[in-house]
Amino acid sequence: MLAVRWLHVVAMAVVLGGATLTWWQFRDEGAEEEATSAALDTAAAYERGFWAAMGVLVMTGVGNLGSLARYVPASGTPWGTAFAAKLLLVVALVALSVVRTLLVARYRRAETPATSDRSVGVLRVGYAATALFVGILVVFAEVMAHG
Repeated sequence: MLAVRWLHVVAMAVVLGGATLTWWQFRDEGAEEEATSAALDTAAAYERGFWAAMGVLVMTGVGNLGSLARYVPASGTPWGTAFAAKLLLVVALVALSVVRTLLVARYRRAETPATSDRSVGVLRVGYAATALFVGILVVFAEVMAHG
């Protein structure tokens, strides 16, 4: 059971740390073409890692919940309400991440690199929002785990 929890924490670290690192690479307003290309390479690598980590998070989350099923409070309780809110946030994160992933793929396939301020700005905001969203999920998880 400890290995499942460890995998869950490592996967969350990949998601949160990767989003933060990728946002940091896009943060420079006057990015040169080479820097933007490197940031796009980082973004593409992050997207692969993100989806693998999300798969691990879902599997280990279901495993953790299954092992605690007898002790999970009913849906009308504060814990049950927090759990439902967390699930809704996870679904929203996944839906918004599909858009972010498609944007990265689109920019990488383009004939000319995505160096316009608008495209770089969109990705910068996307990764910052992902990091913020995941940070909120971590707070929910901490509150749920420790009351």
